Amino acid sequence: MIEADPAQIQELVDVVAARTGAPTTLEDRELHLVASSGHEEILDEVRRISILRRRSSPDVQRLFASFGIAAAEEPLRIPGNAQPGLYARWCVPVRWRGVAYGYLWLLDPGEAVPPTAIRALADVVDQLAVAMARRSRTSDRTSWAVAELLSADAGARARAAEEIQRDGLIPAGREIVLVGLARHDGGPVGPVNTWLLPRGVLSAPIGQRGALVLPASTHDATDVAARAARSLLAEHTAGVAAGVSAPVQAPDGYAAWRQVDAALRVALSADPGTATVRTWADLGVLRLLSFAEPDTLTRTLADARAQRLLDGDPDLLRTAGTYLDLAGNAQRTAAALSIHRQTLYHRLRRITALTGYDLDDGGDRLTLHLVLRLAEYRS
Repeated sequence: MIEADPAQIQELVDVVAARTGAPTTLEDRELHLVASSGHEEILDEVRRISILRRRSSPDVQRLFASFGIAAAEEPLRIPGNAQPGLYARWCVPVRWRGVAYGYLWLLDPGEAVPPTAIRALADVVDQLAVAMARRSRTSDRTSWAVAELLSADAGARARAAEEIQRDGLIPAGREIVLVGLARHDGGPVGPVNTWLLPRGVLSAPIGQRGALVLPASTHDATDVAARAARSLLAEHTAGVAAGVSAPVQAPDGYAAWRQVDAALRVALSADPGTATVRTWADLGVLRLLSFAEPDTLTRTLADARAQRLLDGDPDLLRTAGTYLDLAGNAQRTAAALSIHRQTLYHRLRRITALTGYDLDDGGDRLTLHLVLRLAEYRS
């Protein structure tokens, strides 16, 4: 598979800027920033946000769409008075065989770039169109392969892993890590701008979520997840969650996607309006979420004895949770709760009397700990 060369695309954008003297950006058809020239002395708010967030804001996308850029086959001049703080600019559709794969934007506040200069860019635009079409085809094929890699069908996973490795997208024999992305409000994540991420990260939509696949040990998966979540937060202000799997062999993608699902569930319980990352490695007993829904787990672990503690004195509940989290270490528990050790012992006796659990028994402690941790997550 021949991929689009980012260096070639950047070079062509720089050629456009050099020929016209206008600051130039290239965006894909989702208005993700792909490349920009170095002319920063002329900068309006729209261009600044596009470069900062690597994507035009939803308001700007709607504004540009109202000028008919999606259907345009010829360059369009966007007037500077279309929105406060917006400079006049040229929009040059980047089309290959009738399909728009992106847009060139040339800032032209003084309307110094004539139509003849824009028409003279035809050769460069054609080269960009080929590169962007190749990029799009690569992305579509990769999306299919990633979706198959995460499916429950073992045969489909094996075929997808073989194809991805044959095309050099993932080194043969190398473990992979999966990253899942989800919105707090439950809507579709939409396309992830992979130009923001390290080279070699694969991306695909999986239902309402986004999925990233990266070679283990090549990139810091938690950092990649955080970068992707932050980039989406500008568009999905209700909040974005990211879940990271453990390293697995490529044909085990389905198991890793279940791990991602559990991590996402925990990440989505964080405060809204944030970009939150949770990893499988840090979930502890909440890894059980990869096997069952929270309601199912709650019913399975339902225990009237534990419920008396959950419904009772908050100090006793906090004491039990802290004591179990600290593996029954009385000294550390008393210090964490800022109470005297005798006070701790008194509370532990009350917990035993209330629930009937023997906190010196490993089985009782494990059962109670699971119930409390699940209840804490659900709250």
